[in-house]
Amino acid sequence: MAEWGSYFLQFCIFLMICSHVNGQICDTNDRDGEGNPDSKDNDVDSTPDLALLLDATDNEYKIKCCGFVDAWEFYAKSNTGTLALQVWRPLGGGTYELVGQNTYSVTNTNREIRYSVPVSERIPVKNGDFIGFYTSGNPIVSYKREGDSTDGWTSSTSLGSSTAGDTFDWGSATSFTESREYAINVQLDPGNSPSFTNLGTSVTFLDDTAPNSLLYTVTSIDLDSSDILTMTMTTSTTSFTFDATTGEVRNSGLLPSGSTTLSFRVTDTCGRQSTGSLTIVVQNIAPVIHNLPATCDLSEDHTTEQLLYTINATDSSSYDTVTCSVSSVSPATDNFFARLNSGSTTDYGVYVKALPTLDYDTTRQYDVTVRCTDSKDPVTGTFTVYISRNNPPVFVNLQATTRIPSVSSTTGNIIYTVNSTDSDSNQLYYNMTCVPTGCPFTIHNSGEVLVTSDLSSHTIPGYDLYIYVSDGNTLVGPRTLTVIIEGINSAPVISNLPLSTPVTVQENSPLSSSVYQVLITDVDVGQNHTFQVYSTPSIGSTLFSIDSTTGLISTSSTQNINYETVSATSTSYQLTVTVSDGYDTSTSTLTVSIADKNEAPVFGKETYAISGTEGAAGTTIGNPSFDVTDPDVGATQTYSIDCSSFNINPTTGVVTFSHDYDLDVAGTATSVTCVVTVSDGDLTDNATLIITINDVNDHTPIMGSSSYTFYASPGTGVGTVIGQISATDGDMGSFGTLSYTLDQISLGNEYFGVTTSGDVYVKSTLLEFSSGITLSLTATARDLGGLQDTAAVSVVIPQSTTAAPTSTTDRHVTFWEDPRNIAWVTVASVLLCGLVLYSSYLIVRYGNFPCVKTSYKLNASKVNTTRLPHHDHPKRTQIGRKKRVSESRFDWRPWEWSLPKYSERV
Repeated sequence: MAEWGSYFLQFCIFLMICSHVNGQICDTNDRDGEGNPDSKDNDVDSTPDLALLLDATDNEYKIKCCGFVDAWEFYAKSNTGTLALQVWRPLGGGTYELVGQNTYSVTNTNREIRYSVPVSERIPVKNGDFIGFYTSGNPIVSYKREGDSTDGWTSSTSLGSSTAGDTFDWGSATSFTESREYAINVQLDPGNSPSFTNLGTSVTFLDDTAPNSLLYTVTSIDLDSSDILTMTMTTSTTSFTFDATTGEVRNSGLLPSGSTTLSFRVTDTCGRQSTGSLTIVVQNIAPVIHNLPATCDLSEDHTTEQLLYTINATDSSSYDTVTCSVSSVSPATDNFFARLNSGSTTDYGVYVKALPTLDYDTTRQYDVTVRCTDSKDPVTGTFTVYISRNNPPVFVNLQATTRIPSVSSTTGNIIYTVNSTDSDSNQLYYNMTCVPTGCPFTIHNSGEVLVTSDLSSHTIPGYDLYIYVSDGNTLVGPRTLTVIIEGINSAPVISNLPLSTPVTVQENSPLSSSVYQVLITDVDVGQNHTFQVYSTPSIGSTLFSIDSTTGLISTSSTQNINYETVSATSTSYQLTVTVSDGYDTSTSTLTVSIADKNEAPVFGKETYAISGTEGAAGTTIGNPSFDVTDPDVGATQTYSIDCSSFNINPTTGVVTFSHDYDLDVAGTATSVTCVVTVSDGDLTDNATLIITINDVNDHTPIMGSSSYTFYASPGTGVGTVIGQISATDGDMGSFGTLSYTLDQISLGNEYFGVTTSGDVYVKSTLLEFSSGITLSLTATARDLGGLQDTAAVSVVIPQSTTAAPTSTTDRHVTFWEDPRNIAWVTVASVLLCGLVLYSSYLIVRYGNFPCVKTSYKLNASKVNTTRLPHHDHPKRTQIGRKKRVSESRFDWRPWEWSLPKYSERV
């Protein structure tokens, strides 16, 4: 019952899936469309190349299940030809996809036709699909006008031939609301369930299979050839992957040991499904020990931890790691163990522990069982250890005494050979100690005792050598060898060192100055002595030296002693003096102290320079930035200057004025050379300071008068001097140089000019001005620093024709000497050329000058003014005196370029 309950539950789940995805599965009796096609044989469409999508707004021609088209029924009324029976699937927005179509060739009319679709051509359908048809020639399927307003159909004459998968916008096709029932239906079939073709089996692989290897390819089948199948692996696992498209099963990493069952499910379009399973069996490759059994010999007196044997164990699977251990020892003991050899990650060795309990008389053989495994399958091997008896070595010629001469016993001389025997070992090892310690002897493994240094310098008459011998297992000894050294030398003695107080040396002492004479005594008459000196700190070795023959200590012959330099390290040096007679050496110490001495400060340069501007007492001129060095650390320097016009800050060196300094005062110098002195309070140094003072524009020009009046007639010639202006400036030098300018903007032109000496002259003709007027302008005197003063200038053109008196001696400026004349003549020439060209154009174009017929009436109020300002009238002419002003007329047309300012337009 439990099994049937499980089947029922799976069936319910299957129905839920099918209903949710595609609606219910079709039954063999399901059909959609017109149930009785021959009852709808009334009419047939007349439009050729016509396609119809039936009943898109109703459910009569809508497919309501999931399955396959089994057959079509339709009524062929009056036309023959090929009929495409179609299934369309809505995609949204009026667009449909052609799911498939069956074609049928109609050869007989006026009859109901049932077309059974071959299995290979059946169209898969889903709930919501619609049926339609298409005829490239005249329509074949008949219809009848009946039904309600919900019936509808859409037609198109632009569809043309289509294949499955094509899309068409039926929303843009012609839609009719006329109620029609088309004589066509589709008969449906549930189709077949899918199934697996190769599951329910098992496959076997070795554990060395590489990751991502193809293990199996799952295949499935459905008798409905047009159905779409979906395969999935339902087993949750990280060890295997499944490609639903290709059906390939692969291992994602190393294969897991043992058996793994994978479950799969295949589902068709309508939700019908089948399941199957695949079992993957993984076989392990066991490791192999290649070099067991094996044996070794071990002495019963062995004492250190030692590698006895290296195990060669491998596994052909590159993914397995082999580990080895000692699983048992017979007879039982903890003397042996296995571990990785030093520096290796794969090689294991069998070891004997330090200080093992081995006894030849008790146990002579141990069988060590070695177990190696890849964590899946273990393998074992046997390693046999044989215990051997040990006999200690025996000294043959110790204890003993030997005598050697000091003068002929040099390094490497053999003074004695120790003999020993061992019944079970050919290799013996020697070592020794001696009293007193530090003896000049050593022993080789051959038993030879050798001298390690020249004995002629030694003072100890004898040594006891304690000698040991070992066969590698047993250490025997010590035995004593007494060595007596004959003819020992007496060492020289330094008689006047050490001293109770340091010897003082002044800094900057002369090179090679004597510091101290070392004296010695030696009982060995006639020997030569050699002196050496060493310093602490070591830098003292560069400051002091010793005569190797006489023992005189002196200052360096190449390096001067500077207190400030050496104080960074030390000012006190301990000199270690040694004296040797060629055999023995004596040593003593001498302390030397360096004394400080005052040194003068020094300017870095011989000459410095600063510059500033004139100013009041106390004004800062500048800082020469003296680069003074003083060898004495912490010394303070002060500055002084020998020029009375200046003060210097004794600390910073900044220079200021001692009194008001004005270059506008005659005789005041612009450059002064002074001597600056720097002192540390005792010693001094001098340098030259050049002080440059620059002038300041501190005076404003003053005009000689606040106003000037000059006289000129309209006929005064250009270049005629009509007067003079003058100004004074308190500045001397360049700032006292003045220039003059005239402001004539109000006159509209530059009629006057002024020279550098202040002479005012006529620059442009005055003919356009009438007598009795006064012209006003402004004169400016300006110095090179931009300071200025102004005065009013009036030029009077008097009533009389008598020229105003002038005091100038300047000559007239000729016409072509004035650059302004050159400028206006050039412009006038260009304008004249333009006028001539324009006149020529008018003559050619009109035959004459089309002048404006305009006349003007003289204004009685202006009758006394016959001059028209030049800037209002570009042309003037003599009109003569008229008797009746109010009636005077004159034709201005030839010169009419602008309206007169003082006339009234008639």
